[in-house]
Amino acid sequence: MTNKSVQKTVLCVMDGLGYSPRVEGNAVVAAGMQNLTKARNENLTTLIKASGNEVGLDSAKDAGNSEVGHNAMGAGVTIKQGLSLLNDAFATGKIFESAVWQKISTYPKLNIIILCSNGRVHSNIEHLFKVIAQCEKQNLPFSVIAITDGRDVSPRSAAEFLVQVPNLAVIGGRGQIFMDRYQAQTEMLTKAFEVCVEGKAPLAKNWRAHLDEFYQANPNLSDEQIPPAIINPDLLIKNGEAILLLNYRGDRAVETARMFDHGDYISAEQKALIKDCYFAGILQYDAEMNLPEHYLCEPPVINNTLTAWLCAHGVRQYTVTETVKFGHMTYFFNGNKSAPIDPKLETWLEIPSDKLNNLYSKAPKMKAVEITDKLIENIENGKFDFLKCNLPNPDMVGHCGNFDAAVVACQTVDECVGRLYDVCRKNKVNLIITADHGNAEEMIDEKGKVKTSHTNNLVPIAICPFANPNFKLANTENGTYGLTNLAATICDLMGIPADPHFNPSMIQRA
Repeated sequence: MTNKSVQKTVLCVMDGLGYSPRVEGNAVVAAGMQNLTKARNENLTTLIKASGNEVGLDSAKDAGNSEVGHNAMGAGVTIKQGLSLLNDAFATGKIFESAVWQKISTYPKLNIIILCSNGRVHSNIEHLFKVIAQCEKQNLPFSVIAITDGRDVSPRSAAEFLVQVPNLAVIGGRGQIFMDRYQAQTEMLTKAFEVCVEGKAPLAKNWRAHLDEFYQANPNLSDEQIPPAIINPDLLIKNGEAILLLNYRGDRAVETARMFDHGDYISAEQKALIKDCYFAGILQYDAEMNLPEHYLCEPPVINNTLTAWLCAHGVRQYTVTETVKFGHMTYFFNGNKSAPIDPKLETWLEIPSDKLNNLYSKAPKMKAVEITDKLIENIENGKFDFLKCNLPNPDMVGHCGNFDAAVVACQTVDECVGRLYDVCRKNKVNLIITADHGNAEEMIDEKGKVKTSHTNNLVPIAICPFANPNFKLANTENGTYGLTNLAATICDLMGIPADPHFNPSMIQRA
């Protein structure tokens, strides 16, 4: 039954827009962000935590990301995330005591797939070293399929990681093989299979020569776009072997699990080539889809989410974003659940992203205007009580390392924020504007080099209580609150008692 007494509220997530006092390399400052500034100046504002321990990462130095950020927003509490869980499992050795590892050990060879860097967003190269050490301890032959990064680490840093890796079979950029998400470019999976199983890729003289050739031919591209090459054809995946994916972040891992477990993205003939292979993930990436079926470490369990709480109170909910962030606003926000918690109360709209192999600097406005159009349409029609959107531009364009494009991305988001602000104020609908982590505010590191990775900076928040202005911040000091305080804050704005599990609200009655 619909709750007619709630105060309508909108959450706008500016993906990858953090705060930094530095002007150099700061696309947020360069963009001006007049509408965001106005929203902050005229309403309740502070800077909140979106990284490190706040979002369940291993240390305070770990940069936030969209997965953990949306988990934190939706959960309303800190959830111990994959990297921290895995580090514990490796430290105790429990990971190698698991039934899945014991099964892997019975195969004639282990093919290890990993994003080969220390970016710690999707993977941690230290895990690779521990798995290799265990293989050597057990005399288990292994090979490594190394996906080059250039996104969560320096744009051209592949060599410093590859030089540490023995038994390389294949290398290829994360924008080329395996790491698609939300089925935006599933041909990346097909290509990965053709390369790693069928050997359909150029044979490189060695990995260093392949890097040099790519760098010389493509001076403006990062390791993310390195075309796949075979380093040792004798080490490719063969039928009857084990395959282990060491990436732990689900959004860019689940399709690999679908390919090896279900045969998605490949033909029946190709599926026959791996019919006797045993595939495992380091974590389970999607519990509802049981993907993968076999995994080394249990993923975090998230209950008592904001979405579930709102559903229990009859709150009609609307979510809109484009493909590249759709899973974050649905799956991750809902506590790693693929389907709506209550389909009668939740409406999801996915606007297809441009297929640009993650080179969003070519179209920095992305689909922000279309997202905002749909959100405004559903604010004005009054059908929903809680509406949320994700504007991906600062993050997706920021990852490209193109400063001018990132400025356009931030300006586009600011224009959308301005439109939302005016509509919400006119209709007396509460509005929260914030970000899930930093990125575009720090596109040059302290040494003056291009930076494409996330940051651990605080992020801005503007809480605009247009439905009932009788609120104040409980504490105005920057960094007092974080993303986990959003759930209770949203409940307060809507006039709904917060779930007792949630971290405290940022606001109180004035």
